[in-house]
Amino acid sequence: MNLYSKDFLLDGKIVYYQLNKGYRSGIEPIILASNAKKKHSKILDMGSGSGSIALIVAYRNPESEVIGFEKNEAHHKISALNQKENNFKNLKFLVHDNCIFDKKYENYFDLILSNPPFYFANKVLMSKNPSINASKYITESNLEKWMKNIILYLKIKGSAFIINRFENIDFMLDIFKKFNLEVTTTPLLSFKGTKPKNALLKITKSNYFIEKTSNAIIIHDNLSKYSKDIESWFK
Repeated sequence: MNLYSKDFLLDGKIVYYQLNKGYRSGIEPIILASNAKKKHSKILDMGSGSGSIALIVAYRNPESEVIGFEKNEAHHKISALNQKENNFKNLKFLVHDNCIFDKKYENYFDLILSNPPFYFANKVLMSKNPSINASKYITESNLEKWMKNIILYLKIKGSAFIINRFENIDFMLDIFKKFNLEVTTTPLLSFKGTKPKNALLKITKSNYFIEKTSNAIIIHDNLSKYSKDIESWFK
C-alpha cells in the first residue's frame, strides 16, 4: 500500500504528496499563503507539515527565501520530497522544534505563516495516529513558547499570520499583550451567519500593544461552494 497520495495545489501547478492515513491539508494553507507578498524577502512556514503553505509561497514568490520548520520527521520527509518534486530552489525544509528558540533566526523573517496545533493535550482525547497527534495536539505551555518564538523570529515591522481555534484566541491574546504588537483578529466562518470555529490572527511588531478586529472571512457561499475570495486564492 502506498503511504502517500499524489495531489496538486493551485489548480495543478504544484505537485503535493501527503500521507494517506494521517493529517491532511485543509483550507488553512490557502488562506495563510494568500498573505505572502513580493515585498516579503524572508518567509517562514512555522510548523510546515508536508509543506503546503511553503510550497505555495515559494511558487508565487520565486525571489523570496522560504523556510519551513517541522518537528515531525515523517512530515519533514514528505515536505523534502515535495520540494524536490517541484524543484523550488528558493525553498528548504528543516527539522526543527518550534517550541525551542533558535537564535540564528532572531529578527530574521519579514513574514511568518503558521497553523499550529489547536487542541490542548490535557483537555481532549488524543488521536493514536502519530501524524494527527503531532499536528493537532499541544500543551498550553508549548503553544505559549511557539507564539513567543514567532515574535522573536520577526524583524522589526515584520508580520505573522496565524490560524487557530477561535476558542483559543483569548489565551493567545494574553501572551501577545506582554509585547509591543498590533494584533488583528479575523473570524473564519464556514457560512455567513454561523459561529466561527477558527480565526486568523495578524500580529505586527509595533511601539505598543493594540488590539483590533476585522470583518470575517466567509469560506463557503450558500451553495456550499468556496466563496469568490477563497476561490481566487486557489489559483
